[in-house]
Amino acid sequence: MLPGMAACAQPQDYDSLIRRARNGDYQPALSMLVQRLQHTPGDRRALADYLLISDWAGHSQAIVQAYEQAGSPNNLPPQALGAVARAYRDTHRWGEALALYSSAERRYPGQAAFAYGYVMTLADAGRTAAAVQQGTRLVAAHADSADSHLALSYAYQRAGQPYAALAQASWAYDLAPHKPYVIRAYILAQQEAQLPRAALGMAQAHPGILQAAQTRSLQADAAAQLTRAAATESRGGANRYALADQALATYDRLIPEWKALGPAARADVERIEADRLQALAARHRMAELVASYEAMQAAGQKVPSYVLSDVATAYLSMHRPEIATRLFRQATEPGKGRDAMPSMEERTGLFYALTESGQTEAANTELDQALRQQPTWVYHKGDPLRNANSAKLDAALTRALGTLYEGQTLQAQAELDNMVSLAPGNTGLRTARSQAYRARALPRLAERDLKIAETQAPRSIDVEVNQAETALALQEWRQAKLLRDDLVARAPENSSVQRLAREWQVHDMAELRVTASRGVSTNNPALGSRDWNLDSVLYTPPIAENWRAFAGAGYSEGEFEEGKGYYGWTRAGVEWRGRDLTAQAEISGNRYGYGTRTGAAITAAVDLDDHWQIGAGAALLSRDTPLRALKHDITSNSLNASLRWRGDERREWTLRVAPSFFSDGNNRLELGLNGRQRLYTSPKVQVDALLDLSASHNTADDAVYFNPKSDLTILPALQITHTLYQRYEQRWDQQFLAAAGTYTQQHHGTGGIYTLGYGQRYQFNDVLDVGFMVSATSRPYDGQRERDFNFTVNMTYRF
Repeated sequence: MLPGMAACAQPQDYDSLIRRARNGDYQPALSMLVQRLQHTPGDRRALADYLLISDWAGHSQAIVQAYEQAGSPNNLPPQALGAVARAYRDTHRWGEALALYSSAERRYPGQAAFAYGYVMTLADAGRTAAAVQQGTRLVAAHADSADSHLALSYAYQRAGQPYAALAQASWAYDLAPHKPYVIRAYILAQQEAQLPRAALGMAQAHPGILQAAQTRSLQADAAAQLTRAAATESRGGANRYALADQALATYDRLIPEWKALGPAARADVERIEADRLQALAARHRMAELVASYEAMQAAGQKVPSYVLSDVATAYLSMHRPEIATRLFRQATEPGKGRDAMPSMEERTGLFYALTESGQTEAANTELDQALRQQPTWVYHKGDPLRNANSAKLDAALTRALGTLYEGQTLQAQAELDNMVSLAPGNTGLRTARSQAYRARALPRLAERDLKIAETQAPRSIDVEVNQAETALALQEWRQAKLLRDDLVARAPENSSVQRLAREWQVHDMAELRVTASRGVSTNNPALGSRDWNLDSVLYTPPIAENWRAFAGAGYSEGEFEEGKGYYGWTRAGVEWRGRDLTAQAEISGNRYGYGTRTGAAITAAVDLDDHWQIGAGAALLSRDTPLRALKHDITSNSLNASLRWRGDERREWTLRVAPSFFSDGNNRLELGLNGRQRLYTSPKVQVDALLDLSASHNTADDAVYFNPKSDLTILPALQITHTLYQRYEQRWDQQFLAAAGTYTQQHHGTGGIYTLGYGQRYQFNDVLDVGFMVSATSRPYDGQRERDFNFTVNMTYRF
């Protein structure tokens, strides 16, 4: 017996080791108990203590093994049986755990912990309905027990009902506000119910109640909640920015603190660095967002998919649509933790990214698919009535705007008209239709829609931006400036506001216009055989909103049978631009071989509405006097009047009447009617039909310059404009022109007029617009067919 007795601890040693285990020093007691059970397998006290201490140490598998090796006895103390039941639960042996909890509850009816464990094990096993039902019974039987409420809270949590779980945890906290495990459960229930700031406040009021990782999770959740609130459109802009700034300040404080903790906090650091990208997006700090994302990529850090759409939006705002397209596609791919169907915001972002990178067909396909997948009506839980699906409306609105951006203005307006008729109180729809009206050269209709939208959302950024754009189109400079100033103060990071600010900046610039041409003709009696023409004018930046001063110079020359003619001029004046009226007055100095002579001119154009405009003008020593007449010291004064009807951006007609009074006694009356009708539109090609009808009558029977008694020109034409390249404010077009008509001259009969032309135009950054046209024309003069070749270049530059 001596070896056996030596192997067993003395009673005083046994109790000492158990006390050490209670203080957290588990291993000496466990080693002693293992030896004791090996020598005395039937020692129930040793088995019970071993199970309890192993439970404290978290050795679930060892508990199960020891219990089963002992024959799974049911005559153990309740604490030991509870440890075994928890071990079965921890090792996911739900059936054994439930059986043991049930039998222990019958054996020890006064021990409610077995009933609580039974409920939580049911929940763990996925039998949440039974768990909730059993937990409800427990709460009814033990309403004053915090543990019964915690058990039901756990069942609700597993059943996906976080608010019901929070209600039970709150009851438990009211019943036992000083118990650490109750406080901990209440804090975690608040976190699961999306109340991380309240949970964090309670955790900070009870230091040490949570593990460090749990506290970091709460801090991250609280910052993420601020970020989500900052991204909510329903909040005011200033409030949203304040929340975003608060979230960013939190991230900027936590990131270095957690990085200092090393590998233990690495996952938490990566999470809040990703969440910080969303806060930057909410604050519209897109350049910083892109820089942070690229730094994370360079460090090999994987950015979660829920952030990619914000990153893609940042790239899109920085005019990098190809990268945005790739990121939006990644964001919309189904994956772990993502819905099977991407959100409409993501699909809308992909649509714009594809459109702006020139992939129009793919963009339309993507959005059409999204529209088909979205139901018209949705049903909310607990609400028997159907509700309109706002996501489908957003997709339809985006599709209509996409049609507008493709140049299909008729279709876009028809779609928006239908939407507005169905939802006349929707501010977004009216604002979108105002864009269509402006694109269709109908700014007053746009203004009307925006006034209605303003009454519903007076501080909407979108409404105000479109009001400013419309004010610019109507030459309401003061209104546009006030709106621009307010928007820049309120939302300087908004891309639409930045675009508006750029348009105002360009409006405030000086403007240089230059036109030059070179012609070669067999014997053109009107222009000469080799003519040069140059005209330039420089406008100052706006003065007192409506005024601009200007100065210019020009030169023209041509070769005639009797010698070379030339004409040089300088001019200066003022221009007034305001709503419904544009007027200009100038004086000029003119030199054409007989000294310098002073001329003057005034013009005015009045818009009656979006469709009708009337114009008038008068000139002393008109620059439209034929060069051949000036060579012989013959000048002219002129009047002109015009009436323009513009249906929209696709069609317009202009009627002109221009009498001229020559110094040699000849009086000329010119009539003209010009029209344009769009025949075809696609994203890259537009085809227009043109018509030029002109006639003139002269009183003089003979003159040294080309002066038909009367004539008539009928010249229909076809113009094709093809976009070679377009990217934001850069555009490069080529243009083809073909015309065939007739020219009838009194006493000389009728002959054909044929013109072919080719040109290109380049626009850059809103400030440069330059183009050229090469043309060849065959037409009769005084019954003789002449051929003209002409090269024209014109430029507008703002600086």
